[in-house]
Amino acid sequence: MKQVTRENGPRLMARLDRVYAGYNRKMVFSGLSLSLFFNEHLALIGANGAGKSTLLALLQGSLRPVQDLPDAQNPGKVFWCFTGGEDPSALTALEHARLVSPAGQRRYLKHASNLNGKDILLSGLSNSFMPYGPASEQDSLRCGNLARACEAFPLLSQPVRAMSQGELRLCLILRAVMSRTALLLLDEPFDGLDEKARRKVLLSLEVAAQDGATLVISAHRKADIPPFVAEALLVRKGGITRHSIARLPPPYGAFGPEIPPLPAGRKTPPLRFDGASIRTAGQPALLRVKNACVFIEHTPVLHNINWVIRQGEQWLVSGPNGAGKSTLLRLLYGDENAALGGSVSWRGRKRIGLEELRRHAGYVSDRLQDLYDYDLSAEDVVISGLRGSIGLYGEPVPAEAGLARVWLERMGAADLAGVPFHSLSSGNARRVILARALAGSPSVLILDEPCSGLDPEGRGRFLSILPELAARGASLIYVSHRDEPIDPLFTHELRLDKGRVIYAGRRKSRS
Repeated sequence: MKQVTRENGPRLMARLDRVYAGYNRKMVFSGLSLSLFFNEHLALIGANGAGKSTLLALLQGSLRPVQDLPDAQNPGKVFWCFTGGEDPSALTALEHARLVSPAGQRRYLKHASNLNGKDILLSGLSNSFMPYGPASEQDSLRCGNLARACEAFPLLSQPVRAMSQGELRLCLILRAVMSRTALLLLDEPFDGLDEKARRKVLLSLEVAAQDGATLVISAHRKADIPPFVAEALLVRKGGITRHSIARLPPPYGAFGPEIPPLPAGRKTPPLRFDGASIRTAGQPALLRVKNACVFIEHTPVLHNINWVIRQGEQWLVSGPNGAGKSTLLRLLYGDENAALGGSVSWRGRKRIGLEELRRHAGYVSDRLQDLYDYDLSAEDVVISGLRGSIGLYGEPVPAEAGLARVWLERMGAADLAGVPFHSLSSGNARRVILARALAGSPSVLILDEPCSGLDPEGRGRFLSILPELAARGASLIYVSHRDEPIDPLFTHELRLDKGRVIYAGRRKSRS
């Protein structure tokens, strides 16, 4: 086999030759050709559904090019050059490439809650889901040194289910670094992270690059592209163009557009209550948390939480990754239980049924999206939100289907209505989950990093809706580690640190 190099340049790592690829008979790439070289780190940018995750899966070898094309068309191939020559076997790719993606996080959340961080890192040595047999002294030493270098040593003993999304993502990146992978593929690794967590992830990526890995990283923002990455591939309409990071085209060269105007003639469906010009002072409690402690896998995560949310109040929940914010929001939604002696009440009632609560509360989180694996279309996922259920039981009625389509359209996802939810890209799946939360016109929206995975257009669409709902009386409970253009909307703030409330009250002015 002939070794392939650029003239006076780096050695070829992978080559896509006129590749056709897609999911569920929808073609994403038609005749795509691309070369990837050793030690040339790249960013992937593009809109939701453009094909970034598809390209990462092709490079990893977990997705094969479509072969059943008309005879006149060459189906195309992917070649990998990890061992010196062009090899078309996906087994070679799976041996030498590692992908860190929402799907990987989903698998650990669903099937490995009994593992801890050290188990995850050590499983990278054999590229298995979990370690088999005791680790050698040398492997344990490398595991500890790597975790210390990336400020992740406490995670080695932490159970998966007790980890925040950012903590689990860091462990999965370090798992790939443990394997000394040649090609590290990352799908939105910085989404939903605070500055401290972002620094740790960046440290892990720098360690991987210094260890010889070539990195390909998908991102929606220039700020999410590591400084050692010089070039980006813009994925758009089934094609790819190369750009320098310094000259990225709008909207990727900046944070993205601010809140855009609503589409002409389009209004939000009416809320289920009258709430215009609501005064929050003196309003009865909408949600009340009293003396709540939460344990996950026998690990204390929340300590003696006391919190009252009144109708029309807009709450920003802040704190570092791992402070317990996501656990607190799951407690409000009924996905976690308070330990004996604590309680969560809805409009003064402590024992409200989950289905009734969820008809009045819209909820968005990475974990909900990751674990929503029912075999449903995008439209049916939205309808399940109208019913306050996870999954869909019984045939939808026309009114439900119509309302679901309205909200899918508001989120720019009307063309996804009939598409299986589990086949969607992470960004498009997030649009559907947002439509699900909004469709019931809830009196409270529980939003945990709701813009995670969204491109600038999708983010703008969603954020444009929130002031409209708030003005009509809905209460927001919002977690985000990024400054948002809707920041002035929030009237109250709750701050958490190490599972404890350190402030809860009126929003203090920001100088």
